[in-house]
Amino acid sequence: MPLIFILLFSFNNVVASEFIQYSQEKPIQLAEKSDTRRRGGVDCGTPPDVWAISMCKTESFCYTDPQKIVLWLPYIKRTDGSNFVTIEGIETQQKITKRWQISDMLIPWPIEEIPPTDKTNYLITLTNRNGVSSYSLILNAIPSTLSTVTQQINWMKENGCTKQADMLLNKPIEPVDKQDTRGS
Repeated sequence: MPLIFILLFSFNNVVASEFIQYSQEKPIQLAEKSDTRRRGGVDCGTPPDVWAISMCKTESFCYTDPQKIVLWLPYIKRTDGSNFVTIEGIETQQKITKRWQISDMLIPWPIEEIPPTDKTNYLITLTNRNGVSSYSLILNAIPSTLSTVTQQINWMKENGCTKQADMLLNKPIEPVDKQDTRGS
């Protein structure tokens, strides 16, 4: 028994001294925590429209017209099984759950059940066979007094809607219909 103890003690000392020597030569680097689950590990890409809320993660969303607000879920996320989205007004406690069909890339914001309100926090939850992902979202109404796109982009960046502002900045200018330029 004493021989086993001496051997184990010697082995531990050798391992410890090798570790100290190795760590002095190469400092140990801690790995960053990485979320590789589908809800955080998959790059969702860019929504198809400036006024589409990405269901991957958005903290702040700016809008001009509540009727144009839609929720967007990329195909890779829609194929995770039966998807249900729940929107809850944190202050109002209004809540609705809707089924998200695999064929639907966009679904409209449920205005009748949960009217979007400026500077209001909502809890958005997506549930499917892979689990539940949820995040907090603040909706910001762009003031109607900001009539130019440049003013709107600046306001959006100041209010945390940087990705949307970049999308609006890079959006191609739609051609003006010739009928609209003629006097009637």
